[in-house]
Amino acid sequence: MRRLLALATTVCLVSATACEGAPADPGDPKETAAEEAGEEGLAGLALLHRGYGGGDPESDQVLVFHDPGTGQPLHELALPAGAVDPMAPDLPVHAQFSEDWRFFAYAAGDPAAITLAELAGPEEGDGPAGDEGASAETAAYEPVESIGAAPGEALSHPVVHDGRLWYVSAAEGQAPQVMSVPLDAPGGAPNQEGVLVLGTHQRPSDWVLTPDGALHIRNSVPTERFPGASGQTLIVRRTDGSVVNASMNTGEGLWLTFNDAQVWGGGTAVLRSDPDGAQPAAGAYLVAVEGQSHTAARLLEDGGGPVVQYAPSPERDALLLQTELAWHRVDLEEGAVAGTEELFPRFHDASMDGYPLVVRWARGGAPDADPSV
Repeated sequence: MRRLLALATTVCLVSATACEGAPADPGDPKETAAEEAGEEGLAGLALLHRGYGGGDPESDQVLVFHDPGTGQPLHELALPAGAVDPMAPDLPVHAQFSEDWRFFAYAAGDPAAITLAELAGPEEGDGPAGDEGASAETAAYEPVESIGAAPGEALSHPVVHDGRLWYVSAAEGQAPQVMSVPLDAPGGAPNQEGVLVLGTHQRPSDWVLTPDGALHIRNSVPTERFPGASGQTLIVRRTDGSVVNASMNTGEGLWLTFNDAQVWGGGTAVLRSDPDGAQPAAGAYLVAVEGQSHTAARLLEDGGGPVVQYAPSPERDALLLQTELAWHRVDLEEGAVAGTEELFPRFHDASMDGYPLVVRWARGGAPDADPSV
């Protein structure tokens, strides 16, 4: 049996030391998933592999923390089978994990239910007692709570943020609604947070939470235009000061914010070349709204093709970007590019795109810094 990590008000999972009031028993051979992850906690470039190690993309789904400098795997956390669509691109998996990695939320089943999974330690008793050569199994997320759909209702798009579980409820004949419940009481009555406006072809509006937890419903937010020094105009949608959606036309074509990517925070965003364009341009743009204008810095123009996904550092002083060939690092100083380095070849998995989905760049120990700073 796997042993579930106990709920606690003090976050211990990524802490380098044990929680106060709960000293570790040095004679206890059982270790928590955090202890097994290492003294510095769960840190690295977190990627969600669908078909890890050549396995099945549906049943072998693993969250892997890679060394951000070398790409070597540091920690592995198994997900429930089928928790993530094995083939869909651009999934917002970064929003499905709690900040301390303790919880993972997903929608699965028919009709889909929202399931909350908690990180558990490796299985015990896999080898003979006292056999020091027996290898421990990968720690895993195990389902602990579930929110079922009512008749005629469809649930989707789970998001974990700041102690609450958010999701979309769509009932027949009604506009979908964004709901939320406390993580420690997901079976309680949900709060109605917002209504998703229907757009073209009756498609519900995209939505996301800003780093501060503000709900951004795209079709409900007006656009703003900011000219740049080079004559290009940046068009954005902002919620509580955070740029969420942005677009910019250049001589190479249209540049857009990434689908379902992590929101940078504040006036900054990363743009990719339109993937539906005739020939997507190489690299990306780092744009920032400043007063009534904007700045735009080209990234990886000679980096081996378009950027397909990225992960900013918690302090927003660097970012990791993946092209079709490799991962790169761009260091920033006061928002300007200070250095660029190619790191390691991109990884492969069994999904349709052929590479794992980025979750986030975690540095372990303390919680992420305020990205708006």
